[in-house]
Amino acid sequence: MTPASSAAPESQVPGPLVDTKLRSPASAAGSRERPRVSARLDAALEDRTLLTLLSAPPGYGKTVAVTGWLASRGLAHAWLSLDPADDDLARFTRYLAAALRPVRAGAAEVMTGLFGPGTSPSPDLVGATLLEAMAARDDPFALVLDDYHAISSEPIQKLVRVLIERGPPFVHPILLTREDPLLPLARLRAHRQLVELRADDLRYTTEEAGAYLADAELRLEPQLVGRLVERTEGWIAGLQLATISLRDRADPAAVIEAFGGSQRFVLDYLADEVLGLVDDELRTFLIQTSVAERFTAELCRQLTGREDAEALIARAEMTNLFLVALDAERRWYRYHHLFADYLRSLLTSDERRELHERAADYFERYGHGAEAIEHALSAGSIDRAVRLIEREGRAAFEAGELTTLMRWLDALPPDSVSASRELVWLRAWALFETGRLAAAVAMAESHLATAAPRGPAEGRLLVLLALLATVTRPDAEELAHEALELVGGDTYFRSLAVEAAGYAALARGDYRTAVGTMRQALGLARQVGHPMAVLPAVNPLGHALVLTGERGAAEGLCRQVLAQYADPEGRPPPIAWSARVVLGIARYEANDVVEARRELEAGFAAAAGLGIGRPTLGWAVAYLALARLASGEPEAALEALRISERDARVTGMDLPSLAGETEARVRLRQGDVAAAVAWADRAIPVVPQASTLVEIVRSSLEVSLARVRLAQGKPAEARVLLARARASFEAWNAVADLITADILGAAAADSGGSRSEALTALGSAVRLAAPGGYVRRFVDDGRGVSHLLPLVRKGAPDFVDVLIAALVAEPAVVPSQPRKTHGPSLWESPQGELLETLTARELEVLRLMAAGASNAAIASGLSVSLGTAKWHVGHVLAKLDATNRTQALVRAQGLGLV
Repeated sequence: MTPASSAAPESQVPGPLVDTKLRSPASAAGSRERPRVSARLDAALEDRTLLTLLSAPPGYGKTVAVTGWLASRGLAHAWLSLDPADDDLARFTRYLAAALRPVRAGAAEVMTGLFGPGTSPSPDLVGATLLEAMAARDDPFALVLDDYHAISSEPIQKLVRVLIERGPPFVHPILLTREDPLLPLARLRAHRQLVELRADDLRYTTEEAGAYLADAELRLEPQLVGRLVERTEGWIAGLQLATISLRDRADPAAVIEAFGGSQRFVLDYLADEVLGLVDDELRTFLIQTSVAERFTAELCRQLTGREDAEALIARAEMTNLFLVALDAERRWYRYHHLFADYLRSLLTSDERRELHERAADYFERYGHGAEAIEHALSAGSIDRAVRLIEREGRAAFEAGELTTLMRWLDALPPDSVSASRELVWLRAWALFETGRLAAAVAMAESHLATAAPRGPAEGRLLVLLALLATVTRPDAEELAHEALELVGGDTYFRSLAVEAAGYAALARGDYRTAVGTMRQALGLARQVGHPMAVLPAVNPLGHALVLTGERGAAEGLCRQVLAQYADPEGRPPPIAWSARVVLGIARYEANDVVEARRELEAGFAAAAGLGIGRPTLGWAVAYLALARLASGEPEAALEALRISERDARVTGMDLPSLAGETEARVRLRQGDVAAAVAWADRAIPVVPQASTLVEIVRSSLEVSLARVRLAQGKPAEARVLLARARASFEAWNAVADLITADILGAAAADSGGSRSEALTALGSAVRLAAPGGYVRRFVDDGRGVSHLLPLVRKGAPDFVDVLIAALVAEPAVVPSQPRKTHGPSLWESPQGELLETLTARELEVLRLMAAGASNAAIASGLSVSLGTAKWHVGHVLAKLDATNRTQALVRAQGLGLV
């Protein structure tokens, strides 16, 4: 992808997948099934087994054992061969989703939107999404992760643990590794949930070795086979080398007696002897091609300069030289890892560099950019690596493979990165997306200070600065406009630049311009066409529409995009958190507290799962707290504010906050005027002094202070504060805030004995609120003037009737009480409604439970296994916060589910 590409997140794939990683090897030494080992592996299919582990040093036939077992049992499977480059959560997940395609065709699609710019999803969220894809059907399959020792990343370890511990019983995870993974093996072992095969279990017996040697057309006397097994300790790598060494030997007993010592000694001894038995051209060919993790005949020609590469590969395969075919067509091959390591040790450093350079050239020519980069870095070919990362880095950035991108960049000399405009913006944005804001800003500013002339790369850096400047400094709009001039046809970054300009207009109080600008940003994002671009752009526009009195338009926009990107069961993807939050705000303003809280809670949870911190959502935390308060849970409301404050401190940035103002509102609603007054007496605007947000935050603070002074019985002070704030709101076209200012102004005037002024202010609030249906503003702040509503009914009679009914239904004081929870994904509204519903399959299970069906009957009714039925029943109980069926059914009946 070129720097000027306009198709930013729509690709989502940094280069083609290496499809040979997604299938079990087509051939391997000793590939016949081993009944003894297969019988042990059959325990992997038992319902109680959560994990099957094959942990042994290299050369013990782990892969062979599993491939032979899968073939003999005809078991469907997903296979993923791992290497160190996969130690990146985004890359690992992308490959894992692709590996699942043969058994769950929609696996890759359900991952849409999890990884990309601005997201760092939690292993729990990734795991839940993958499990959802796996549970789409109930047919069993094995999930094999080969060479799992290549993984050290903590997030991936957590993800695999989620898949193991929460997976359905028809998915059978199998890990093949040289060393034990960081998983709770002891606990799994204690609960008899672990099947494990180690080196001793995988050693060949005399009988198995005899069968293997016979397959290799090597006939030995039984006693010699036994002696060979004794000398090699049943190590299949040693047996394989022995078949090569013993062929055509007049005295096999003498060769066998030479075996001894450590496996490393055996490998070195036999490798020397084996290579000594082949001619020089084949020996050189093997050594030179060993630098590639996988190779084709054409790559071998590139590495060796030999036109007869196909013939040499065929000779190596016929000689059983540790060659493994990676596909049925026998196009791609690799050497056994031990043999490859040995062959590479025979190369000089200069030879390795030259061969890696040739491999990089091959992979670059055929579009395998990531592999080309790895070889270029191994060759120490800095200029080539820079050029390749300049070309491939953006795709990695867009796909969320930030660990990989940073590893590439860190492998380069710092001067090489700073000398490349493309690498500078990639590194700065990678730092930004991983939360290292200060480092990102420092890198961007340092480059911009010296870059001349400026181009698209500098434009992307200016976009980064503009987005931060909307809350930290006064020049966000200038930065955004300069960025727009520079990024050219790069639609994705143009949308971000326009979005930053919209935020800047909002921050300086030009709400009309902000709405128009944010509509442009959404239009550009839609041109990109990917939800990763579109859904985040809904956030600022929807919020601006609510502020300017277009609540209905904001709600319609959110519902439209949520429906557009929903899955077949109507569920929005996690990246839709922004639209869900805005929808929650719009529904709160309409006084639909149940839907408002559901969407806000779901939006915040999805954002947290994607690694998006609450400081990014600071403007919405107040609504989350108010929705919880309106649900009768003031302590839960305060907890939302406390979490927000803690998160803000972690960033080390002086970000705007409404936490104090919202807490004062909660205290007033609880009747604790003293606590609200204590806050008001020391309150100051919380905002960076250089930010254009100062006036907006100050006006919001004045309204909050007025609310407290009214509760104190000081209407005169409140009127002064409100008059000043209202003038700003009117100048800004901040309709929603004007409604609140007029409601509180009416209350202050009425308390001060000025009925006509109160009616004028209240009538203004009604006229402003009626078109957009801003009911909740009156419920929250209008109780003191509810008796005046009939007197202003003429302006909007139907709307006023709705207001009066809403105020009658709302309690005046919300007492403090513990929050009611019902499991990890369920909570209850004051009306007792289920707000996070069961899935369609879980509802089927629930109804069968209600009919008295046993687990076996449920399995029969759903045409699934007994273990699968138990798994579904367990999920229903967990969501209903029940420990047994009776509790679950009572709860479900109360919710009207059965």
